[in-house]
This record gives sequence, C-alpha cells and structure tokens, in this order.
Amino acid sequence: MNIWVFAQQAQGAPTSVTLELLTKARSLGGTVSAFMAGDGAAVAAALGSHGASKVYATGDLAGKLPGPAVASAMRAVIDGGDSPSVIMFPQNYEGRDVMSRLSVKLDKTVLTNNVDIADSADGVVATTPIFGGNLLVTTAFTGSGPHLVSFRPKSFAAEASGGAAAQVVAASVPDTGATGSANFLSRSTAVLATIFFLTALTLANLQSSQAKNAGSVMQSNVESAPGVA
Repeated sequence: MNIWVFAQQAQGAPTSVTLELLTKARSLGGTVSAFMAGDGAAVAAALGSHGASKVYATGDLAGKLPGPAVASAMRAVIDGGDSPSVIMFPQNYEGRDVMSRLSVKLDKTVLTNNVDIADSADGVVATTPIFGGNLLVTTAFTGSGPHLVSFRPKSFAAEASGGAAAQVVAASVPDTGATGSANFLSRSTAVLATIFFLTALTLANLQSSQAKNAGSVMQSNVESAPGVA
C-alpha cells in the first residue's frame, strides 16, 4: 500500500497531528510519504523518524494559498505516475481545504471525522464515531484510490520508529490563477467575516441575557427542556 500523509509544520517542527498520522500510516505497512507546503528540509528528519520515507514539498508558496497550491501539486504528482492508495488528512481547516479541493480534481469521495483506519479483506476501511461517539461506524471504500480520509486529532499516538531522514522531493505547483492568490482583498474579506461573526455572536449573547433577566415564558421553557447531546 502506498500512503500519503498531508503534513503540516509549526515553528520549524511537524505538528503533533502530523506525527500521529504518520505513525498510523506506518503501522499499515507499505510505503509512507508526507506531502507538505513549504520547505521540507527542516522537518525531514522528524518525519522520517515517524515513518515517512519521502517528503513531497512545494517550497515557498510566494503568497499563494496552501489549499489550492497543495491540492494542485498533489494532482500533478498523481498524474505523473505516483498515485497513492490512501491520502490521510488532519481534521482541521487546512486539511479539510486541501482534501475537498483534491476531491474535486480527482472526482473522488471523502470520509471525514474518522478515528481509525485499516486495510481489511473488504479494502480500506475507516471508522467514524456518530451520535456523540456512542456508536462507531466502519465504512469501506469501493473502487480505485486514492481514497481521501481525514482524522480527528489525538486519534493515534505518535511514536518514533528511529527511521532515517526522509528524502525531500520537490513538488511543483501548477498555475492556480486567481484561486490561489492570497491578495489583500481576500485577506481583508476573511478578517471582516471574522469580525461579523464575533459581533453577531456577542449580540446573540446579549439578547439571550436580556431575555433571561426578563423571565419570559419562552426562556423558562428553554431552560426546562432536557439537554441535547
């Protein structure tokens, strides 16, 4: 099995969830590669010690957004002949962004919010908690890969294997056009959207507080209703 892990770094080191995913990928057997935005040389040793034999790195994105850039670079490598069986993503904003864009490019389904994965007689099987974690559902992929799967942080324990530093391979980013540009307008829009959300949340809390102080019938009914998990 050929497995890719979308790797992330912070302050010059791989994130904890990256090392967790690499450890799980290593346990499945086969070849494990990391795929990341930015320079992979600084983290090649840490990634290698957790199971990656190769690191595809885009290099400096020069202001391009990671989501479109990494998804396009992954597609280019796959088109070039190195097609993984599974690509594992962290269940966070950047992981979901890359995964969803790659899903469209490859016309592949995704499984999100998982806590385990196995290579079974039925193929690649992912485990997903539902109903507040009270029930675990296993889902088998059908058809050919790459199978795109995301996982909650802390789903696996990160354990070093003592492997050598991973080989760093340049992954060129095709031209993404305006989609990949992190210009002033797009950044400003994101900031304004955040401010709008926080303002709306504050106003909602104030309204809730005023209704509670008024002791309205509606508020009393809400407070007496049983909680929903």
